[in-house]
Amino acid sequence: MRAFFVRPFGVKEGIDFDAVEAALIRPALARLRAQYSIDIDGGTTGEFTRQGNIREDMFRLLVTADLVVADVSIYNANAFYELGIRHALRHQHTFMIRAKATEANYPFDLQTDRYFTYDTADLGGGVEALATALRSTLAADANATDSPVFQLLPNLKPHERGVLMPVPRDFQEAVALAQAGSHRGDLRLLAHEAQGFEWESEGLRLVGNAQFRLKAFRGAKVTFEVLREENPGDVHANLRLGSIYQKLAETVAPAEREDWLTRSDQAIRRALDDARDPAQRAEAHALLGSNAKSRWLAEWRGIEPQQRGSAALGSPHLETALQAYLNAYSGDLDAYYPGGNALALLHIQAALAQQEPDTWEAGFDDAAKAMAGLADRSACASRIAATLSLSLGIDPVLEVTQDEGDAWAVLARADVQFLTLDKRPRRVETEYARAMARVANNAFAISAARRNIEIFEALGLLPEHVKAALGTIDKALAAAGALPAAQPRPARVVLFSGHMIDQPDRAPDRMRFPRTAEAQATARAMIEEALRAEMAAQGGVSLGIAGGACGADILFHEVCATLNIPTRLYLALPPDEFLVESVQHGGPDWVERYRLLCERVPPRVLQEDKALPRWLTDKPGYDIWQRNNLWMMFNALSLNAQHATAMALFNREREADGPGGTAHLLAITRNWGFKTIELDARKLLAA
Repeated sequence: MRAFFVRPFGVKEGIDFDAVEAALIRPALARLRAQYSIDIDGGTTGEFTRQGNIREDMFRLLVTADLVVADVSIYNANAFYELGIRHALRHQHTFMIRAKATEANYPFDLQTDRYFTYDTADLGGGVEALATALRSTLAADANATDSPVFQLLPNLKPHERGVLMPVPRDFQEAVALAQAGSHRGDLRLLAHEAQGFEWESEGLRLVGNAQFRLKAFRGAKVTFEVLREENPGDVHANLRLGSIYQKLAETVAPAEREDWLTRSDQAIRRALDDARDPAQRAEAHALLGSNAKSRWLAEWRGIEPQQRGSAALGSPHLETALQAYLNAYSGDLDAYYPGGNALALLHIQAALAQQEPDTWEAGFDDAAKAMAGLADRSACASRIAATLSLSLGIDPVLEVTQDEGDAWAVLARADVQFLTLDKRPRRVETEYARAMARVANNAFAISAARRNIEIFEALGLLPEHVKAALGTIDKALAAAGALPAAQPRPARVVLFSGHMIDQPDRAPDRMRFPRTAEAQATARAMIEEALRAEMAAQGGVSLGIAGGACGADILFHEVCATLNIPTRLYLALPPDEFLVESVQHGGPDWVERYRLLCERVPPRVLQEDKALPRWLTDKPGYDIWQRNNLWMMFNALSLNAQHATAMALFNREREADGPGGTAHLLAITRNWGFKTIELDARKLLAA
C-alpha cells in the first residue's frame, strides 16, 4: 500500500515539519507494518527525483495513494491545496493531523472534521496512538467517507483508480502475452512485480482476470486476495474470489469442500453488501445459486439411482439454489445463465414432485398447498421460458433459433429448447447440432453443456431428450478432439540453482567452482545423490527446473537426463546473449554442452536484454537476476505440485557476487514454502 504525506517543509512557525515526518509519521507506518502486518510505505512531493512536472507527480499520488496523511497545523497554501484535491477526488482514507499548540487557529471550514493532535515536544510519544488511528482509517467500510465533499454530495461517486492512474501499456502487453501463451507462472511474476506502484490495484486486476480466464485459480486466488486486502469492499475482487473458491472446492477432498464453499459464500455476500450495479448483483446471486447447487448435487449423486429422486427433491439446497437463481434473473433479465439454471431446476422439481408426491407434500401443511405450490412453480417456469426465448432470439411461433450471439448464448438457446420442446427428441437433436456447429472448436463450452444434461440423466428425467442431446454433444466433443484428460498433479518439482564455473582470473580465496575435472565430478555426484534421495521420497520427482549457466545448472540438466527426470530450461536472456553472459567463460566444452542442452530442452526466455522493462525501472534494488529467480520460482509454483523442493549447490561463505544469486533463490523459495536443500559447495574446493 502507498501513503502520501501532505505537509509544509522545513521549520515554519516554530514547528519542524521534517522532524514530524521522521519521528512521528514514518514510525507510525513502521508500527503498522510490524504490529498489524500492513505493508505500507510513503513519501512526499519532496522525494520526486525524476525529470518532469512535479505538480503532475503530486496529483498522481494524491488521487491514487491508499492513505493520505495531511498536516494542517499552519496556514500553508500548498498543503490546503493538496488536501482539497484529495477531498474532491477520493472519498476516504484521508487523515488529518495538527500540532496541539496551533489548535486555536484551526481553519473554520475544517473545524467539524476529525483530526489527530500531536505534541511537538514529544513526537515519539504519539507514535502508538497515531498508528492505531491510521489502522482504523484504513479498516473503514468501503462506503464510509471522510471527505467533506462526498459527505455533502452523497450522490457523487469516486473515480475508478484505473481512470486516475492507468496501467503502463508495456505492462498490459506483458500480461496479454503471458495469457496468450498460457504462461501461468509469468502472470504470478507480473502480479508480484506490480505491487508497490501507484497503479498496483488496476495492474493486479488485469493480471487476476488473465489468470481467471486461464483457470489458473490458485494464482488468481493470491492476486485477488491482495486486492481485497487493500480494499475489503472491492466488489469485483469479491465476485472473482467467490468464483475462485467455488472452483477450488471442486479440486479438494470431500472433507475440505464445504470450507471452500463457505469461503465462496462469504466473498459473494461481501460483494452483495457493496454492489449497486444490477449485473454485478445478478452475478453474485447466481454464484450463491451455484454453491447451493454444488451442495445439492453432493447430497444425492453418490446414492443408489432408485433413491436419488426423493433425496434430490427433499434436499433444502434445491430450494436455496432455485431462489438464488431466481433472485439473479429477476434483477437482470439479460442474465440468461441464472435464468436458464432457474428454469432447469423448476423443471426438475416439478418432474420429481410427480414421481415422489409424498416427499413433495412433506414440505407443505397439506396436499392442497402442495398442489398450489407446484402450480406456482409451473407458472414461474412458463414465464421464465417465455422471457428467455425472447432474450435469446427463439421465435416461439416458428420455433426457429436466430443464428446470433456468443457461444454461451447459443448453448443456452439449445438448453431452453431441451426443456420446453415437448417429447420431440429429433428436434432437440437438431437444436444441439446447430449449437455445436457454432462452438465447434470450443471443447470447454461443449463439455459445460454436457454437465448440465448429465443432471437430468442421473435423475432419470427426460430420457429421450437426454439421449438425443448427449449423442449430439458427444459427437461434437469427438470432433473437437474432446477435452484433454486432466493433467495429473505433479508429485514433486525440483527447482535448482548453483554456482557457475569460476572465471579464469578469479582469485583463489574467492573461488566457488574451480575449473577442474575433479570439482566437476564432485558436483555431479552431489547433485545425483540429492536427486536420488528426492526420487525416493513420496511421489518421486516429476520435473526439474533450472537455468543454463555453465557449471551447476548444466550439470543438473545432465544428471536429470541420466535419471529420466524431464527438465525445463529457463534463460534470463535469449540463448546467444545468455551464452555470452553465463556460459562462454567456462570454455569450449561448456559452450558445446550448453548448445546440446538447448537443442534437447527448448528454452523459455525471460526478456530480450539486461535492461528491465520500462514499467519496472522505478522499482528500487531490483535487477534481471533477481527477476529471473522469481520467474523460475513462480513458474514452479504454477504447476501446483504436491511437493516443491528448492535445491542449491551453494558455498554460503562465498556468495557475495551481487543480487539475484543462489542465496536469493533460497531465501524467496523458503518464504513460499519450498523444501530447501543446500549442497555444500565447499567440497568442490577440497576436490
